Amino acid sequence: MDWIEISVRADGEAAEAVSELFNRLNSRPDGQGGAVTEVSGFDPIGDDHHPFVTVKTYLPAGELDTAERQRQIEEGLWYLGRIHPLSEPQVRRLAEEDWANAWKASYHPLRIGRRFWVIPAWLADETPNVPVTSEVTGTLRIILDPGMAFGTGLHPSTQLCLVAMEDVMQPGLRVLDAGCGSGILSIAAARLGARAVDAFDIDPIAMRATRENASLNDLPVAIRAVVSAGPGEGNLWQAAGGSRPTWDVILVNILPHIIIGLLEAGLHTYLAPGGRMIFAGIIEAREHEVRAALAERDLVVERRLIEGDWVALVARGR
Repeated sequence: MDWIEISVRADGEAAEAVSELFNRLNSRPDGQGGAVTEVSGFDPIGDDHHPFVTVKTYLPAGELDTAERQRQIEEGLWYLGRIHPLSEPQVRRLAEEDWANAWKASYHPLRIGRRFWVIPAWLADETPNVPVTSEVTGTLRIILDPGMAFGTGLHPSTQLCLVAMEDVMQPGLRVLDAGCGSGILSIAAARLGARAVDAFDIDPIAMRATRENASLNDLPVAIRAVVSAGPGEGNLWQAAGGSRPTWDVILVNILPHIIIGLLEAGLHTYLAPGGRMIFAGIIEAREHEVRAALAERDLVVERRLIEGDWVALVARGR
């Protein structure tokens, strides 16, 4: 089968809107398709190089509804272009073997923050110059095979979250990863010495991706990943003996409206005394909405990280 690749270059809020469009019009139950993001021009170690995002989606060329879906996508991009600055969509046809590897071409070992190296699984045996996890050097290696629908650590929001975790995490803490996606943050928490890591996502494919990626990393602690839409839904929210669980660090790397929805559902009430919540995935233009939701729940922002249009916030209870 041949595939049709549609790609658009955007930045900040525009990339978020294009991703939503691709996921809505081209989602597939097997996890293929949807939105794939590649971030370029971003130095995760310090300097701002004016990052931009290329958002892609893949349509099967041989299916009966492909032409109609392509028309809908191109029409949706035209309307988005009236609101956000977008490049002209690039469309090309790929053979099966080209499609299988095209989305991997831009992913390379990536250093994030002071300690993390994110290694694509297909390069894990070909990167002898990337240090392995070491108590001496402090280097922490994350091996990741995200699949087409999940992040690889390239997105600034994920990078900001990892950088914040380096300072917040201490060995022996209990961690909850809300909206775990590929599991990159759960794996990072385990690498930083968490004694327990729980994760949830509304998408069963994300749960499976988190478990599979965890298995690639020979972690010192098992990651418990479950399907849940948030507090009260699923078996994550009740500890042994019927008691209420709490976590020392809660990671929330999702979109602003979902962050606010999880707070409204009471996610913050599962934070242990003295704990921290790390919020990322926040477009700067909507930061005020998230801050208002935090203030309503007596959560105090003690650190703000920013890269390009993306913001991460570290908050604690009063």
